[in-house]
Amino acid sequence: MNPPNPDRFFVYVANSKDGDISVLHLDATRGTLAPHARVRAQDNVMPMALTPERKRLYAATRGADKRINDYAIDAQSGGLAPRVQTPIDSSFAYLCAEPLGRFLLGASYGEHRLCLYRVTDVESGKGEPLQVIEGIEHAHAVIVSADGRFAYASSLGSDRVFCFALEEAGRLVEIGTVDLGAGFGPRHLRFSPDGDVLYVLSEFRATVAAFARDAATGKLTARHVSPRAAALAHLNDGFARPSPTDPVQPDPAELAKLVWAADIHVSPDGRFVYVSERTTSQILTLRVAQDGALEYVGASATETQPRGFRIDPTGRFLVACGEKSQHVSVYAIDTVSGALTPVSRCEGGNGANWVEIVAASS
Repeated sequence: MNPPNPDRFFVYVANSKDGDISVLHLDATRGTLAPHARVRAQDNVMPMALTPERKRLYAATRGADKRINDYAIDAQSGGLAPRVQTPIDSSFAYLCAEPLGRFLLGASYGEHRLCLYRVTDVESGKGEPLQVIEGIEHAHAVIVSADGRFAYASSLGSDRVFCFALEEAGRLVEIGTVDLGAGFGPRHLRFSPDGDVLYVLSEFRATVAAFARDAATGKLTARHVSPRAAALAHLNDGFARPSPTDPVQPDPAELAKLVWAADIHVSPDGRFVYVSERTTSQILTLRVAQDGALEYVGASATETQPRGFRIDPTGRFLVACGEKSQHVSVYAIDTVSGALTPVSRCEGGNGANWVEIVAASS
């Protein structure tokens, strides 16, 4: 097997309105991004997940034809070869490939549930989950610890994070919850590089709660909540929004006054945390202080309504897309200050919402 090439990356962007996935090439020596291909994925393709060895990509669709699409990644070109389209019953806002390669987990916002699948079943076209956990109000994300022993799911509707033990046989057993307080709106989740901290993003405030994580028990202990970003001082706290297909929608003029955070990622060295905010179309930068507290550093303009972004595995570049933009942008990350500098931009698709990055083979 050829080792990863630190200067060449493949970028995958899910385009929900076009129903496809953009395959882009990132030249890390110059920071340039170039379109390579577009791969069909059905309507409303959204959450994606890479297998642990980065040889496969899963993409879930949220339209009438709900599926988990399985693609093989070409190590030289980055091309996606469709393998299996597995029909599923749930509409997932988030898809997680368990780090040991045994399971897939999905969080369904509209159906208020988590689903656990065996990878071998999905790759055989069998969409029957091993387990369904109902009653997680507006389940928005689910992630699994690096050792595959614990899973954490955000419940935006109940302002809680659910903690589970993930058993070898393929079963989630609840071991507790943490309450973030009314109006927090927990959305996406990320671990620190060493797995000792769980970061929880507030959709309604664009703040980040940090929890110390006990690696042996999986339990979480509240540590810190970041301050409100100065760049969002003119906005009010947000609220849970209805599905775009709901006949009753809030007043757009009112929504324009509300915080609407989306995605969160941590730099590979653990020194910075980045957050996307959709109302102002910005990416916020937070610094992790020596005591673990998060300090607001600044904000950078990005693509319109940035639901998803990603940091490359070396920590040199951040790639962002926007649901209301047909372009994808690359930013250089200053490793000292965490500041983002735009370096390139290329054509993308419609309804871009999710980004994954894989290193090419040498």
